[in-house]
Order: sequence, then structure tokens, then C-alpha cells
Amino acid sequence: MTKVWNRGNSVSEIVEKFTVGNDKELDVVLAPYDVLGSIAHVKMLASVELISEAESAQLVEELEKIYSATSEADFSIPQGFEDIHSYVEYLLVDSLGDTGKKVHTGRSRND
Repeated sequence: MTKVWNRGNSVSEIVEKFTVGNDKELDVVLAPYDVLGSIAHVKMLASVELISEAESAQLVEELEKIYSATSEADFSIPQGFEDIHSYVEYLLVDSLGDTGKKVHTGRSRND
């Protein structure tokens, strides 16, 4: 799986291991809150007309399903996904196609 942030430049394996660490384990705990933040972000994108109301409704509906899944005790981020951001985007694109990519419009992975 290609990393969302990868733009074709290689990163030292040692540096990547140090900076990534146990992100996935922490992301599992933070996942429901991250998804709630994504729902708020999508609603904002619609309110400033960067996406349509229909796209917002589709994204929110899918994000609510993802939120439910992240709230389950057995939730995990599958192998091949770097973190919750890449997994959520994958799920949205899988369900909604290009509309799913719009969840990160104007949003840093660090917010």
C-alpha cells in the first residue's frame, strides 16, 4: 500500500521506524475522535461551498458507519495501512469513489 504522504521520495527505513513508531496502536484509541473531527470538517467544507451538500451528506453517512466500527472493542487498522487517516480515506474512496478523497480537502493530517 502506498503511503498517502509519499510523493516518490524515499525515506530512510531507520528514520521512518523512529517517526512512525506505534502510531497504529495509538490511532486505534483515537480513531472515533478522529472520525468525529472528519465529520465536522466535511460539514465545514459544505458550509463554505468547497463541496456540495450532496457530497457532504454522502461523506457524513459513510463516516458515521466508520465511527460505529471504530467504537467497537475489536476495531483495528488492517496491515498495509499506515494510520487511521489512510484507512478512513481508503474506506471512503472504496465506498464513494472520488468523493471520498475530498475528506482531506484543506486539512492537515496533523490537526
